[in-house]
Amino acid sequence: MSRCSRLLGLLLGLSWLGCASAPPGASGATGGSSGGGTGGTGNVSVTNPSSTYSQNMGSSAVFPYPQGHALPNCTFPAYNTDTVETAYTNWKAKFFDGTKIIRPENGNDTVSEGIGYGMLIGVFMNDQPLFDTLWAYAKAHPSNKNDGLMTWCIPSGQTGSCSGSGSATDGDEDMAYALLMASKQWSGGSSYGSDAATLIANIFTHEVSGNILEGGDGFNKANELDPSYFAPSYYRAFATVDSGHNWMGVLDQCYTILAAASGSYGLVPNWVNQSGTGVMRSSGATDDLSFGYDACRTPFRIGMDYCLNGDSRGQAYAQLISSFYSSKSTSASLSGISDGYTTTGQNPTGALGDYAAGMAFLGPAGVGAMAAGDSEATLRNVSYLTIKAYTTSPAMNTSGTFTYYHASWGVLSLMAMSGNFWDMTQ
Repeated sequence: MSRCSRLLGLLLGLSWLGCASAPPGASGATGGSSGGGTGGTGNVSVTNPSSTYSQNMGSSAVFPYPQGHALPNCTFPAYNTDTVETAYTNWKAKFFDGTKIIRPENGNDTVSEGIGYGMLIGVFMNDQPLFDTLWAYAKAHPSNKNDGLMTWCIPSGQTGSCSGSGSATDGDEDMAYALLMASKQWSGGSSYGSDAATLIANIFTHEVSGNILEGGDGFNKANELDPSYFAPSYYRAFATVDSGHNWMGVLDQCYTILAAASGSYGLVPNWVNQSGTGVMRSSGATDDLSFGYDACRTPFRIGMDYCLNGDSRGQAYAQLISSFYSSKSTSASLSGISDGYTTTGQNPTGALGDYAAGMAFLGPAGVGAMAAGDSEATLRNVSYLTIKAYTTSPAMNTSGTFTYYHASWGVLSLMAMSGNFWDMTQ
């Protein structure tokens, strides 16, 4: 669960101040990396991973990195697998402390969301030690509901750390999907598969109301929903191992709510009710009503369903948000995209939108652009180049740009835009 305070949002945006020109690396509309892949339904050309990477990760994976796995309905930008490897290495060095994923800009606390991101990255990058360490940490920090889910936040003891005891659905579903992928990735995967099935059933039992995906086990409200938690491609996979629950009903309900919340531009609010209208949580702020640091993830989760499964509802959403993003960018730069909008495309007064968007916006924008089709190839390509610059440049790694939330979505988006994030169960 993001739960980004306005202060944190401002801090994440400070490094973008003064970026009137294109970020480093975003010099053109198409990728120029050697050994890149084109995606689509054909074979994808990829470079070989470095010998050091191969030695560190071992060779027991069924799908060792890099894969360049073609997505049936989407085309990749020109990419280089060394870029993804470097981004992953930089991310791990800064945010994995040996036992968990930390948020340095929030007092080194840990959120279940970050554990989920790390497990997803670990399984697709073939980092089993990272994966196993994070899953062990998740199991050691259960929600106070005693329902087999992880508590959403573990404070570090430092000033500024979060506090919380209930679960967050996005972290739980990312962990569950990662476990399901692990059952296909590594030998001896039966334990991963069993853990996945148990967690998936617990998510449905404690974080779904009817067919409505809730925010966590402490919400128990069908009218405080986060559209950026909607992950329809996951629910198709969940249904294959949890036939006792109506995951396809959840999928359809997510698309129904998303369509109602999308408006003319795909700018869904951070939080909505089941009618798709923006709502303020009891613990929230006016940011809840805007497209901000929660909602920015939506194009990734929805776009991947079209890329993998061809659901036209996913592409319809991707085309809306991609068209809006394109109207704010150029063939060389995404610096015109802000870090928040009202549902009608304006910058909120006294809230979000004061700064240029970071990777948590721009990475998912690139994945959404893949799903939107050839008309958004420029947005897709410039997104890749921008994320590449901010995840692989040593200078950027010491700046405010490479923060936990932005960097995590930067790495995940690079993986998706290079064929290294897909459904291994298919």
